[in-house]
Amino acid sequence: MARKTLLRATVSSFIALAATVSLAGCIGGGDVTPSSSPTATVTSPPSATPTPTRSASPTPTVAPTPTPTPSPTAAPITGVSVEILSTSYDPSAGSISVAGIVGDLVSETGVCIATATQDAATASAQSPGVPGPSMTYCSDLTIALPAGAAGTWTVELAYADSSHSGSASTSLVLE
Repeated sequence: MARKTLLRATVSSFIALAATVSLAGCIGGGDVTPSSSPTATVTSPPSATPTPTRSASPTPTVAPTPTPTPSPTAAPITGVSVEILSTSYDPSAGSISVAGIVGDLVSETGVCIATATQDAATASAQSPGVPGPSMTYCSDLTIALPAGAAGTWTVELAYADSSHSGSASTSLVLE
């Protein structure tokens, strides 16, 4: 009877081993190589498959936006009072002479411009403003007119420097 029990235990072990080996191939366990005699194969448990980790990707750098350099702002232009003191026509020279002042402004940098206009015809002359004790003078302005000029002309005297401007006008009949 001991022999039968040993035989049963051996056959049971063999069947269990064969079933384990057969099933191991079905479930993706270890490698099973058929052999003519039964052998026990010891397989290590499957090793952990490394999980890919995200590597730190470089953070895109953003170039700083250049701060625009503020451009110098032009000084505001202040209006000034211009007054025409005299206009005269010289028929022999065919020219108009203009003189005037810029009140309440003393400036060494301004320009006086006298312009005579009739319809589409325009002529002008300019000279630097002359500073006085309490005003700026516009003198020595002689406007050469086109040949045969006659009739009524509009005469304008304008003054301008870097921060001031103004003008005045009058009419002059050429006789």
